[in-house]
Amino acid sequence: MHTARGLLLHYAAVAVVNVTNYVIVAPTEWNFHPSGAFVQERQEMTETNEAHLKHRAYIAALSLDPCVAYEIGVSHA
Repeated sequence: MHTARGLLLHYAAVAVVNVTNYVIVAPTEWNFHPSGAFVQERQEMTETNEAHLKHRAYIAALSLDPCVAYEIGVSHA
């Protein structure tokens, strides 16, 4: 099912008449997965100014899921 924030996935395994497994994967889990949209976008960010980088990451996170609290941090390698 498509929602405003992305794909909402439902998986159900049924044996005869009983549901043996049921899983919901929310858009947040897709968007912020290590291979998801946020990480892909972040990997393309080339800002050298930390404040600009944080702001751009903030906008990306907000655009993907405005309903979930998050914190933006910058690590230097």
